[in-house]
Amino acid sequence: MQTLKYRIEPIQREVFSNGLTLLVQPLPGLVSVSVGLSVKTGSRDETRQEMGWSHLIEHMLFQGTRRRSMRELARVLTAVGGYLDACTGRENTTYYAKVPASYLSLALDVISDMLTNYRFNSSSLEKEKRIILEEIRMYEDAPDELIHDRFAQALWPNHPLGRPILGTRAGLKNVTCRDLRKYLQRHYQPPNLILAIAGNVRPAEASKLAKRYFGKPAQQEERAEPGPPVAALAFKSRKEHRRLEQLHICIGFKGLPYEDKRRLTAAALSNILGAGTNSRLFHEVRERRALAYSIYSFMDFFRDTGAAGVYLACHPRKFKHAMQIVHDELRSISTRLITDQEWHDVREQMQGGLLLSLESSSSHMWQMLQEEDYLQKHAGIPAVLRALGRISKQDILDLARDLFLEAPMTSAMIGPLPKTPFPDISI
Repeated sequence: MQTLKYRIEPIQREVFSNGLTLLVQPLPGLVSVSVGLSVKTGSRDETRQEMGWSHLIEHMLFQGTRRRSMRELARVLTAVGGYLDACTGRENTTYYAKVPASYLSLALDVISDMLTNYRFNSSSLEKEKRIILEEIRMYEDAPDELIHDRFAQALWPNHPLGRPILGTRAGLKNVTCRDLRKYLQRHYQPPNLILAIAGNVRPAEASKLAKRYFGKPAQQEERAEPGPPVAALAFKSRKEHRRLEQLHICIGFKGLPYEDKRRLTAAALSNILGAGTNSRLFHEVRERRALAYSIYSFMDFFRDTGAAGVYLACHPRKFKHAMQIVHDELRSISTRLITDQEWHDVREQMQGGLLLSLESSSSHMWQMLQEEDYLQKHAGIPAVLRALGRISKQDILDLARDLFLEAPMTSAMIGPLPKTPFPDISI
């Protein structure tokens, strides 16, 4: 079992009077600082009319402010050796930067400027619509990416979690700057924001700077309601015929919400099953039988639900054989204890990966944002290491039984669909 050889400063948590949550992780041994501002709004918080708006706003906020042009926003942090970026997910939208520690104030200034001094105009909006349409086309040309959207649509067909983050061509067509301003003002309120700062910075300094740039009182706007809860999963099948060389398949089951205490056990289970070159599926399907080049398992955790699944891509003639191996491995891991060697390897792998992540201010920043968003508490790296050490082989078997054994299954397929029916791989 890995042990922590050096001391980590505790995370400092502060809630401003306007409702924004600040998290600071001092890392005095580093030369960098990472900043992340997470808005607790993503595609699951959109109505059908608003599909893709969270992602579109993320794009629009890079189009310039009343203080900085679009080109200046792109230049200002790269000019000091850092970077600025953003991403939209199903449950949040995050704006993040990494810079040398001495430029923390500049990074906070830039992100604050984007969120408070934005300029939305029709010409920029039309340009970004065209860019996102190209992004949608790019995504649709990548079946190994698109298959996960199809899988989500099959698992949550009547819920926003099943809708594409990018939106649709038709949905983006009629949205206006006024629509986006109202949506942003409703969702981008301080109580809905988490600001995480990790790196070579003193907590008092970080708090002072954060209050300067993000401490203004919340506007008295209409507040956004959280997205609807997941009532039930559909466990349907989606098939899409395409003239491709490979058939892309994604199968899955109901998973765990992020706050479930078995989340680390689920991560260990996925690592053993198919997350990496030392996993069962990689060895049996790819290395031993050469049935596929790409195969992996995954665990997705959301606020009130989750998904546990397997993705693979293979020639249509190899489809039936490959799926039989997947079936056999799912049944095996659900009915028999893993070996001592497997458990030793996965525990060391997960603990070692966690220790290596300590060398990155970005890793600390992302972990703080996730824990605050889903748990509102921070156990700290030593506690996570201890929790990993307490997981047993029986815990993994029990969870595999709960997830896979006699559980309804969802599937999605893209490519040259086989003439034979989808094999029965119920476990």
